[in-house]
Amino acid sequence: MKKLLVILVVLALAACTKTTTAPGDSAPAFVLDYSASCTSGGAPTISGNSVTFGSGTQCQAGRIVATQSYTNITEFRATVDLSKLTNNYVNASIYMVSNPAQPTVQPVGTNYCDAGGNGNQWNCREIDFMETNGNKLFQTTLHLGDGGSSAPQQFEYSYASTALNNSCFNSANMKNDPAKGLHDITGIDMSKPFDMVATFTYDTPKMVVTYQQGSVSVVVYDSSTAGAEGSGSVNMADLTASMKNGYWPVISFWQGYSPTGPGSAPWWNGSCQWGALCNNTSSYWSISNIQVTTASSAKK
Repeated sequence: MKKLLVILVVLALAACTKTTTAPGDSAPAFVLDYSASCTSGGAPTISGNSVTFGSGTQCQAGRIVATQSYTNITEFRATVDLSKLTNNYVNASIYMVSNPAQPTVQPVGTNYCDAGGNGNQWNCREIDFMETNGNKLFQTTLHLGDGGSSAPQQFEYSYASTALNNSCFNSANMKNDPAKGLHDITGIDMSKPFDMVATFTYDTPKMVVTYQQGSVSVVVYDSSTAGAEGSGSVNMADLTASMKNGYWPVISFWQGYSPTGPGSAPWWNGSCQWGALCNNTSSYWSISNIQVTTASSAKK
């Protein structure tokens, strides 16, 4: 996962070894890990705890990584704007990674790892708050436990109104069945920003992800359910253990994987070509007001 079909640009940055353990709220800072070959746009633009992946007629794809990791996270929240992400099969990703072998080393360049086989020897954990198929389909996933890319994962899918009555998608297959990891988020207007909020509890380890916009609030992930079709059983005790090691927030815009919905009744029908990642007016997004809340211990 997260393998972009682009030219990798490794920055001349020393590996960061800063981990925060103090409780409270934090606005993370970020650095560029690589920029995609979107020649007209260049690299993603970082401004404090906000990032834009394009503007006007220019796309700016790539990956950024926080300058520090966080232990015992109780909440991760951000404002997401996907109004310009109308191309299909382009992925706006918000996630975190934890390397049990070298947890305090910033995952950039050759030290980058995730649960999809990048740095597979380290068995890195990955928590995907949001992965997208344009601004139409969404996936949230917990990748926990030893085994690298073969480790268990539990995921859930959501569909927006932008996927309905669209020849590239099977609207008839879309259903709201939270107990089976399927969610209707058509109440969230994709032409406007919305808030993504992930909360963690540890006495009984659990992660819940919610999309919020005005008076609308929709749960898109609850780890206490069995997950969508194809999910494995994840060991939630591993969430507590990996949180003590610390997680590095990562934000990316890439192409190579996008959510398609349940395997036996897919929502993406594959009849359309992938939309272009670069150099167009229909393929960029932004994230702002990123906030991480931590506790002094995982007992909260």
